[in-house]
Amino acid sequence: MERWSFLVLAADDGSPKGFRIVFRAGDDEAKWPKLQVDLNGTEMVVDDERHDYEAPEWKAQQIFNGGEARWESLKDKLRSQVPA
Repeated sequence: MERWSFLVLAADDGSPKGFRIVFRAGDDEAKWPKLQVDLNGTEMVVDDERHDYEAPEWKAQQIFNGGEARWESLKDKLRSQVPA
């Protein structure tokens, strides 16, 4: 079973502005693939900005504006980064 974290990043007014998505593959957290995107799915540099909350995937998908295909492509990108 795959393990994911969908960390919601908040704008100054408290509204969601993006996500940090982490594919929790393996036991070494330092090697977990991650990326950061805005609400439309445009990738940004992964930073250490504090997240507002961790959402379940269904909730993150409700907030996301990039569509199902983009969502799955982001997850596929992280899957491809897992060391063999």
